[in-house]
Amino acid sequence: MRNGSKANYGKINPVMEQPRITLVGKPPQALKTLLAGFNTVANHVYLILLPVLIDLGLWLGPKLRLKALLTPIVQDLVTQMLKVAPADLVETVKATQTMWAEALEQYNLATTIRTLPVGIPSLMARLSPMESPLPWNPVIELPSVNWAVASLGIFLTVGFLLGSFFFCLISRQTAAESPKLKFKAYLLAYVNVVALFCLLLGLAILISIPLLIILSVLSAFNSGIAQFIVLLMGFTLIWLVIPLVFSVHGIFVNRQKPVQAAVLSVKLVRFFLPGTGLFIMTAALISELLNRLWMLPEPDSWLLLLGVFGHAFVVTSLIVASFIYYREGLRWMHDNIGILASRRKNAQPDGGTTIEQ
Repeated sequence: MRNGSKANYGKINPVMEQPRITLVGKPPQALKTLLAGFNTVANHVYLILLPVLIDLGLWLGPKLRLKALLTPIVQDLVTQMLKVAPADLVETVKATQTMWAEALEQYNLATTIRTLPVGIPSLMARLSPMESPLPWNPVIELPSVNWAVASLGIFLTVGFLLGSFFFCLISRQTAAESPKLKFKAYLLAYVNVVALFCLLLGLAILISIPLLIILSVLSAFNSGIAQFIVLLMGFTLIWLVIPLVFSVHGIFVNRQKPVQAAVLSVKLVRFFLPGTGLFIMTAALISELLNRLWMLPEPDSWLLLLGVFGHAFVVTSLIVASFIYYREGLRWMHDNIGILASRRKNAQPDGGTTIEQ
């Protein structure tokens, strides 16, 4: 009996084994999808037209600057902070003042035409150059807050209009049947994009206010703890944002409202496409590494024109690849929803199921 017990020790009881369910088809592959995105743009070069035109306008056109308007405000704020700041934070406040001065010197309000999360990709919105190879290079100082607010509203409106049109073109190009672009569908997408932007802006304000208060208090006692909290919140934010990465795609592919698109994105990423993180990191790495190459020429050199076209092609290809990845992921999810529904129906309370892909 002892030998028999030893022989059977460690074996899994067949009754306790978890049922295995094999999903049909294959989920989208990151590298294969990225390659498909580049091939699509190479075959439809007109997709990079809007990014190129936006970059040329920001680079060679007039620049709108807020330096004269905001510099007195920053100086007054720094003066008040120096009065109440502890001795060990004085240098930090002065460094912040220098940073703001440099930022206001280089900031072009017209770069707000590059809207998020939907907008025209732009290399110049990141560079914000005040120089250009043209002898005509006007820099306009906005005279009042009213002018600044009005200009910001115009740029955001135009940015969302052009961005929605750009994403509609990409969604149409990645569809199996390439449906005709209708004005009603475009207008609906634009409204949902603006609603998504307002929703994200509200959430950002709601989260940032208590966070800034906590960081201010912690910085007064220990700057190291404050930096650790910032790092921790950054990782938490990334963990929360990744499942929402396809919210924009749901608006253009399925014509969903922002909340519906966000719920579907979470469902798709959490349960069907856990490899989405690899796709996002690969795309971000490609974009960031090549951006360093595109930004090598000086703003007053015509060589930067190569960077404008290169950036437009690469980033447009990555966006197209994300739409292909989303469509293939949705198709794979719909093919397997019935299988997973039966799994939940037949699952035992004390056990689970193992999914094989």
